[in-house]
Amino acid sequence: MSIKSRVVVDEREKPSGIPRLLKELCLSVDFRMLETGDYILPGYAIERKEVHDLVRSVFSRRVFSQAQRLSDLYENPTLIVEGDIYEALEEISPSAFWGALATLAFDYGLSIFFTPNREQTARLIYTLSRRKPAKYKGPLIRARPKSGGVEDLKIQIVSSLPGIGPKLAVRLLNRFLTVRRVFTATVAELSTVGGISRKTAYKIKRILDSPYNPSVKTSQQLKLGDEAKGLKV
Repeated sequence: MSIKSRVVVDEREKPSGIPRLLKELCLSVDFRMLETGDYILPGYAIERKEVHDLVRSVFSRRVFSQAQRLSDLYENPTLIVEGDIYEALEEISPSAFWGALATLAFDYGLSIFFTPNREQTARLIYTLSRRKPAKYKGPLIRARPKSGGVEDLKIQIVSSLPGIGPKLAVRLLNRFLTVRRVFTATVAELSTVGGISRKTAYKIKRILDSPYNPSVKTSQQLKLGDEAKGLKV
């Protein structure tokens, strides 16, 4: 008798109907309240987003913080984009949409899959459950450390810069050696680091050099427009 593959599913995914489909595919489903990811398989952590949710999370930049957590904890962080991407492109410019996905793939190391509906999402998760990575080892669910060492803290600080994930943060620290030197680097110096475009370098310097002004209140609509504009490539 074969042993069922196990998938840990975030409690908030119950209404999607995907856990039921996974059970029908003979997967063992274990519900938990997950801090990171929606579906955890041996060697994989999956974040599932419907296309409209992806667009909203691109504007709010929530998807990038989620991607960083996945990348920090798992060897194979994965994003499943579910639905009709043509509908997404009616809400956000193609440059912003594809630029965001490129950032998630190259800066945060996410593998990105597209599925047309929940049934195919379940099929994809099932397929991944049958394809265990050769290098997988360790616990199925990994908790994010509450506090890391000094070197981890340096990576977290640099990762907070716009357009910078943990992998690029390591590259920056390898190039400039200290957090202070990263923050004082010029646009030209930042642009010499692989994966950092001149546009990203300008964005970093603008954030670091602009004065804090708590009296400035920007409408939500303007914030969304600014985010989309900033993501265009």
